[in-house]
Amino acid sequence: MRAACKYVLLVAAAVLTAATLAACGAAGEEEQTLELGHVWPEDDYQAEGVARFAEEVEELTGGSVTVNISPAGQLGGDREILEGLELGTNDMWVGGAGVYNAITPVGQLFPAPFMFDDLDAAAETYDGEIGEEIKQRIEEDTDTVALAFWDRGPRHLTLNSAAEQPEDLAGKRIRVPENPIFIETWRALGASPTPMEFPEVFTALQQGTIDGQENPLALTHSSGFYDVQSHLMLTGHVIEPIAVAISAGAWEGLSEEQQDALVEAANGAAKEEVAQITRDQEEEFRRLLEEEGMTVIEPDREAYREATEGIVEENFPEISDLYNRIVEQR
Repeated sequence: MRAACKYVLLVAAAVLTAATLAACGAAGEEEQTLELGHVWPEDDYQAEGVARFAEEVEELTGGSVTVNISPAGQLGGDREILEGLELGTNDMWVGGAGVYNAITPVGQLFPAPFMFDDLDAAAETYDGEIGEEIKQRIEEDTDTVALAFWDRGPRHLTLNSAAEQPEDLAGKRIRVPENPIFIETWRALGASPTPMEFPEVFTALQQGTIDGQENPLALTHSSGFYDVQSHLMLTGHVIEPIAVAISAGAWEGLSEEQQDALVEAANGAAKEEVAQITRDQEEEFRRLLEEEGMTVIEPDREAYREATEGIVEENFPEISDLYNRIVEQR
């Protein structure tokens, strides 16, 4: 009888141990599921980069961390998703870093006009000492952690008319993200900036609520703006990185090993692939937009640049030091 009881207890212990291990990752860590939102259509290469990031996280953590992606604005616009990190309604967000202005002054830096001459200069800055300083300020000012900055193509203007000079923008209602520096930039250019969440932009263009928008070529193409806009001006006025961010609460709920894995994944293959495609496809997206019927204009970029000079120093003193350090590197 004692032998039988002992056998039953051993079997029960084995079953309990197996169940416990099944509830943990390969390294014996508690399993975590992170809810991530972004606004890009699933066929956008940036959305594909996010999917690659999620795969890397699962691989590097041995399955102990799963990233569940809600694309195409399913969790709301960029600002709503980012603010959700602070509210605890979702765990991760990937999007244009300028959206950070909603919760920290340093977010106004990312879309400062004509701060970089090209993608390489931007990448070198955000991957270097200044980039680390910006991440630190984000962590100090907010309940989020910026894991990485990814490359993103320059922003260009679209309208239903040509705008070779800033004077051609007089009175034009240009959709801009909800960031004061975007508003001041387009106001300085003579336009009428109209803040709006991204998921609303196509319908607003279609209905004539706004006259134009500005975004990287990849997003202009994947969003089908060529169906409601006839002209593309290659202004290249902003080179704003993509931020890969996690809420402080979700971050603190991970083990040190899991945290290291997320940082590695955010700065690994997904980031490299997005960077390569961003560079390779700038001309390709221009060609595709032309094939869709858009007229491509090479505007007077120097006139655009001159029209925006001084707006950072005059309106955003909290970022002027970082801005000037970046510009001096040119």
